[in-house]
Amino acid sequence: MKASDDSAAPSVESLIGELGDAHKTVQRRAIDELVALAGSGNQLVLEKLRESITSDDRRVRWAAAYALGQIGATAFAMDSADALCEAMADDDGDIRWAATNLMVRLGRENLTEIGARLLRLASGSDRNARKMALYCIRDLEIAGPELLAVVGIAVRDPDVHVRLAAVSVLSRIRDASGEAVRIMLECLKSDSDAGVRRAAASALGNIHSASADARAALASAAADPADESLARAARGALDRLEKR
Repeated sequence: MKASDDSAAPSVESLIGELGDAHKTVQRRAIDELVALAGSGNQLVLEKLRESITSDDRRVRWAAAYALGQIGATAFAMDSADALCEAMADDDGDIRWAATNLMVRLGRENLTEIGARLLRLASGSDRNARKMALYCIRDLEIAGPELLAVVGIAVRDPDVHVRLAAVSVLSRIRDASGEAVRIMLECLKSDSDAGVRRAAASALGNIHSASADARAALASAAADPADESLARAARGALDRLEKR
């Protein structure tokens, strides 16, 4: 095996050098070839990728973490978390979503550590990272008082996409305290964006412990002729609540 690794070294080094290429096609080809080499048992690939996730080049850090995620098994571990958190703030939407999917995968095996990171990101200064962290939190079904505090702030975020992500968390939350319902009602009644109000109405229909106030607010929205889309979402929520 050692001889095989040595003979492949120039190829691996060349491919690692292409991880930071400005052209996505070059970068992706390098990733695919490194993944294939790792699949054939080339241990040098893992060594070089792990070195690369601490590179000075942001593109290299992301590409290395993505490659490790594609290799999977024991290659993809918590040492990729920093690069993934960084990529969730990227200007490129494709990178953000790919990093988010990988973060969810990592979170399923390391929920406590990843959950804490995600809560910090969701409260951080970067709007893209806040939004993507909330989607991870939703998919990992993280719960607890700290989450409700974070979501309570996120629903007042100046970025409508962050607010929508926060409501998507609320749509799956398990909360017996009534705080989640209170937050959703606030969104339904007072958010400036029609899409957020519709999302809040729909989310209320997923809450097992929806209060009388929630049902009354949904009934009012369902009868509002001024916004048929909101009325339709509210009627759908009421229908789901009636079937519970």
